[in-house]
Amino acid sequence: MAFKNFRINIILRVLILTLIIGVLTYCLYNELFLRSIYVAITLIIIITELIRYVEKTNRDFTSFLSALLQNDFTTTYAEKGKGKTFNELYIVFNQITNKFRSISEDKEAQFIFLSLLVEHVRVGILSIDDSNQIHLINQSMRSYLANTTARNLTDLPHPEHEIAKVFQSIKVGENQLVKKTVNGKVIPLTIHASEIWLQGQYFKLISAQDIHNELEANELEAWQKLIRVLTHEIMNSVSPIISLSSTLHHLVNDNKSNQELNDNEKATLQKGLEAILVRSQGLHHFASAYRSLTKIPQPQFRKVQIINIIERLTTLFQEELNSKGIELKIDVADNNELLADPELLEQVLINLIRNAIDAVTGQANPWIIIKTETRQPNTSIIQIEDNGIGIEPSQLDKVFIPFFTTKNTGSGIGLALSKQIIQMHSGQISITSQVGIGTIVEIKL
Repeated sequence: MAFKNFRINIILRVLILTLIIGVLTYCLYNELFLRSIYVAITLIIIITELIRYVEKTNRDFTSFLSALLQNDFTTTYAEKGKGKTFNELYIVFNQITNKFRSISEDKEAQFIFLSLLVEHVRVGILSIDDSNQIHLINQSMRSYLANTTARNLTDLPHPEHEIAKVFQSIKVGENQLVKKTVNGKVIPLTIHASEIWLQGQYFKLISAQDIHNELEANELEAWQKLIRVLTHEIMNSVSPIISLSSTLHHLVNDNKSNQELNDNEKATLQKGLEAILVRSQGLHHFASAYRSLTKIPQPQFRKVQIINIIERLTTLFQEELNSKGIELKIDVADNNELLADPELLEQVLINLIRNAIDAVTGQANPWIIIKTETRQPNTSIIQIEDNGIGIEPSQLDKVFIPFFTTKNTGSGIGLALSKQIIQMHSGQISITSQVGIGTIVEIKL
């Protein structure tokens, strides 16, 4: 062990070097030239070996750094026998190596875990860079893309070019619904995109989820709600018609033997027929309103200044607002512009303002606020807020159902029509409300 000690080795080499120098001096002094040559050669060898030994620490340090640089964490160093300072140095070397090995193992384990997680989820996941190079794709996404092994979106087979264009064009934060044929079956996919920067490189992360079951469940629920509303409205009209028709039928049958009805019977018959006429007209109006939901014209998109629409609506409602003491507040930027059908969008805002007026009528200090803002690039928000009576929580999820209304005189198609128009603009409309506080309707386009 002592012969491994750095200091002892240096001392021994220095002593040997001193001895050889002394021998060389003696030989030269006594003119022993041949022996002097041999001793000189030995002196050079000793000096070279001393330098090599001293530089061993530098070689060990270089080897240590090279191993780290190449992610090689298997190299270890003897921690005893070379002296206290060297023992401490090699202990630190080994500790650093073990630490990097631990970090590498944790990183590898985390990578394996995330890889298994990405493969396990049923949502298709795809990561591409700004040149459409594919960096990550899980099995679910492969199944949507005919189990492709392509490394770039441009290399996808021809049948997948359409969905590839969606992946390339979809904007960050945007959702798109795409119908995709997989194994001869058409499935609806909701596509969502986000972005991430890693070490200065841009990546777009795209997810694709099969929402067939959710759409079927929502569609069934929507049909059930619609059927309940339609049944309720139709039965409200048909039941009294049947009852009244039965009464009139009995009235006529009871007077078959008489050639002429008396005045009371005529009055009863006339009132009954009038009631049937009015109720039938109401049922016809109801059916016409339902038909209007299916005959919305396709939007004719063009650039629209929201402030211009708001100013026209303010003029339209100003007299009614003044007569009811309702304060209208406008917070709309002059340069707020979006792509929309101005006539259809104006119809939506008319419905919403009309609802707000009805909600605040009779309230203390009634007010309505119309404001807009831009939250993301190319995304405009329109909000209509009021301090009206609010909507019961149990009714809030039904307000967009056709013919459902919380008002005594409402038709129940205004919000349903508005939602359909906004969806035709690829937008969203939502309502938040608290009873006794007010309601906020938000349109996102």
